Amino acid sequence: MCNRKSERGAAAIEFTLSTMFLVPLLLGTLVFGFRLIRAIEMDQITRDLGHMYARGFVDFRNPGPIQNAQTLASGFDLTNTGTSVVELSQIKIIQQSDCDAVNGFANSPCPNKDRPVFTEQLTIGNTSAGTSRFGTPPTTNGSVTPANQINAAGAVANGFSSVMTLPVGVTAYVAEMNNQTPDLNIPGFSGMPLVYARAIF
Repeated sequence: MCNRKSERGAAAIEFTLSTMFLVPLLLGTLVFGFRLIRAIEMDQITRDLGHMYARGFVDFRNPGPIQNAQTLASGFDLTNTGTSVVELSQIKIIQQSDCDAVNGFANSPCPNKDRPVFTEQLTIGNTSAGTSRFGTPPTTNGSVTPANQINAAGAVANGFSSVMTLPVGVTAYVAEMNNQTPDLNIPGFSGMPLVYARAIF
């Protein structure tokens, strides 16, 4: 009789100790699983928006196309106060000829020569939900002025060269999406409550 009680007590202690590891593992698996599903959905959204942007089908500065993007990303709250943001960017390599055209003379100073720089960046959604992994350039209505392209350090697309080698004279079209996931966050277990997706054309 005494042995059975001690066996039951040992089993209860073992079960309690095992749940201390299994419950967080189960919750973490669920959280990462749901984030993976969101990431797959966001990959499709960035591909679709990036394709429209690169082909010039729509001008995402206008309310109609912005509404279309929000509809395409329904479920991700792509509004000014929502949980998501999309950045659409154009990036090119600065050449000496770009600097000469801006400065008006040959062999002019060219701080950003041979570097990938933003020529445009448009934002749809809540800007506090995240930023481009390559930087946030100084823009006027989404466009980076030629003077800033050749001179401003903030216009450089930092880290872009490690993602792809951009040939001279070619413009890359980049669609990035950040989604805050406070609903899928377990402090200490699930990491940063953010999902990121990117498509480059």
